[in-house]
Amino acid sequence: MRVAIDTRSLRPPLAGIGHFTYRLTEAMLPLLSSDEWLLAFNGRALEPLDRRFLDRIAAANSGNGSMSSQGAARQAGRKLYDALRPVAVVRKGVRAVQAHRFRRNERRFDVFHAMNYVPAGTIGRPVLPFIHDLSHIRHPNMHPRDRVEWLQDQLALVAEAPLVQTNSQFSKGEITAVLGIRAERIHVTYAAPGADFRRAPDGDDASLAKNGLTARRFILAVGTREPRKNFTSVAEAYVGLPEKLRAKFPLVWCGPAGWGDLSLSPSAARAKDAGQIRIAGYVPDRELAALYRNCTLFVMASVYEGFGMPVVEAMACGARIALSRIPVFEEIAGDYARYVEPLDVADWGRAIRQAVEEARDASGLQLRQPDLARFSWQSSAAATLDLYRQLQRLA
Repeated sequence: MRVAIDTRSLRPPLAGIGHFTYRLTEAMLPLLSSDEWLLAFNGRALEPLDRRFLDRIAAANSGNGSMSSQGAARQAGRKLYDALRPVAVVRKGVRAVQAHRFRRNERRFDVFHAMNYVPAGTIGRPVLPFIHDLSHIRHPNMHPRDRVEWLQDQLALVAEAPLVQTNSQFSKGEITAVLGIRAERIHVTYAAPGADFRRAPDGDDASLAKNGLTARRFILAVGTREPRKNFTSVAEAYVGLPEKLRAKFPLVWCGPAGWGDLSLSPSAARAKDAGQIRIAGYVPDRELAALYRNCTLFVMASVYEGFGMPVVEAMACGARIALSRIPVFEEIAGDYARYVEPLDVADWGRAIRQAVEEARDASGLQLRQPDLARFSWQSSAAATLDLYRQLQRLA
């Protein structure tokens, strides 16, 4: 059985779907039987998806990889595309080219895993669509308009897929309620923390120093910079706190660039200019793990999520956490977290202030271990391989 996997999300720096794709495929490799192979569709062609492929992705994501002249040319092309990405006609043109190249490679695989909702084009092979969330339907104003229109059209094809994969019981319920797909066709495979978030502390001081931070002296937010992450509510809560507190406890937002209007209010912009609010951009996993372990409080204020990988990463690192009260976060974190209504600026302020006050007293810190048994890449990989085999039998 030859399984082609959509790896277009594995472009550095990796965002949520990219991390999910990388870690899931990495966990599947040791579980393959002798007559099973994974292939990567990168938007242009197919290539073997093996350990060498994943090592190349990891090196590129960390900035440590050597690059051939061909690779350098591709990277230059990606940078040009990223610069033009805000233009809708450019995105549509890229999708059309990728669909053509995808269909040309159809004969080279038996099953396709659409890791980013839908395949690049229509094919006659079995497809396993992975639906991460339905934010483009629930909150269309928080996405580019052409993406919403494209996904709405494409997801109509998912109704014909015999099996659908998703990342939480919440998302499974959403898919049934919104898309009308029967629950027995939908299979949940949780994401899990990567290896760096499960390791013992190593080099934390260097990671903190690199980011200009002091242990237990900063508030941390993590996520792609896009509107539904609702960082603005946390920023407004933060600037409402006393100046003395903000001078000692900066608010740090780590994550790759996204889309939409992320402008800060004048008061939050002044706090940013003063170094109190810091937009750190992408931070590699090992450094990010050190930030989780040493933050005063980790906050995630999303108005909507299908899962929330930073939550399980923060839990694995023993961080004290405050989350927006949305169903999927309650599913993931249970009673480990403090919950705040997403748009309740005053309560976000209270959560930050309480964490700061309790950080001064070690007995007040959150030291108990969270329940992470449900979150295993090995079990998710085994379940995914079983779905491939079911699809092959149904073909």
